[in-house]
Formats: sequence, C-alpha cells, structure tokens
Amino acid sequence: MNTLIIFIKYPEAGKVKTRLAKDIGDTEASEIYSQMTKKIIDESIDTENYSTIIFYDPPDKEYEVKNWIEKKELQYIPQQGDSLGEKISSAFNEVYSLGADNTVIIGSDCIDVNKEIINEAMEALENVDIVLGPAEDGGYYLLGLNKYTPEIFQDIQWSTEQVLEQTIERINNKGLKYELLKTLKDVDTVDDLYASNIDFAGIADTKV
Repeated sequence: MNTLIIFIKYPEAGKVKTRLAKDIGDTEASEIYSQMTKKIIDESIDTENYSTIIFYDPPDKEYEVKNWIEKKELQYIPQQGDSLGEKISSAFNEVYSLGADNTVIIGSDCIDVNKEIINEAMEALENVDIVLGPAEDGGYYLLGLNKYTPEIFQDIQWSTEQVLEQTIERINNKGLKYELLKTLKDVDTVDDLYASNIDFAGIADTKV
C-alpha cells in the first residue's frame, strides 16, 4: 500500500504564511494559504496508485480542517511532536504502523507539486531507499521513504537553508541510496507568489 502524507496547517490568520503576511497582511496571507493547500491536495490525489492521508495542525482543529478541505473520503490524523522533524518522523512511523509500503510526504508550500511528481517518487523508491524533492531555498518539498528511517530527521536545523544538505549527510551516514527529483520553488514571500503565476482570485493584488 503506497501512501501519500500531506502536511497542512489550519489557515488561521497570523498563524500561517507569516513571511508573506508581512507584505500583504495576515488575513490575505491565510486566504492564499487556504487556496494553495486545496489546490495542492486536489492535484496530488491519485486513488489508483496510492492512498492519501492528511496530517493536520493544530491537533484540536479536526472539525474545522475537515470542513475546510471538504474531502470526507480522506483520512485525517493530527500531527504529533514539537519540532518539524519530530512531526515528520512521527507521521512516517504512524503510516508504517498502519501497513504502508513506499511513502511520500509533501507540505503545502510548493504550488507546483502534483501527482505526476509524486508517482515519479513512488517509482524511484522501487530502486532507492529515499527520494528528495529539493526546494530552491535549501529545504525539500518532498521526501519519500521505502521504510521508516528516523535517523534522517535527527539534528537537522529545520527551516534553514541547511535542511537538504544535512538530510543528505544523514542518509550517507546510514549508507542508504537516494535520488533527487527536480528542484522546485516554495511560495513563502510576495515575490514567490507573483513568480508562481497562479491566480488567487485577485488576492495577490493587495500587495503593499
């Protein structure tokens, strides 16, 4: 059973896209994040090739998240852990305990991720242990594993330009094989938003 994990946050103003909010305001940034997340989910689901599980944050927003995403057929599980690394590691551990095989995780920052890229990662996991989708900012927009490997989440400087480099170092230390997908760009700032050429119903025109 191949599985896709999608990490999302409930789009509460002031709690998401804080860098973008500095340019366009908390409310507008949260609305853009909401639309981005829905678009990413819609374009990433592929029921023929893998199941999809939404891991949401904060854990007490299950009702609100389900009403927002409006996809009752999906499974929803709260994120667990303090750091991002702990949350990602916990999610992989959970899906493997549920019987998953090849598993890919994506977030809700890269608007260009889609089921074609995810299927490419799933196929690569037949030949390598780990697949990474590099982000231009030095992180990664996608991570795929063919087995639970908690060591690659340890001692990482999360939310820095060192994330991808440090993760590859952990992979090499374990003697594992990995493959890199094409590099994509996250949407974190108003310049990223305009560069994405995505129409967010005029919300981006609120640039100040």
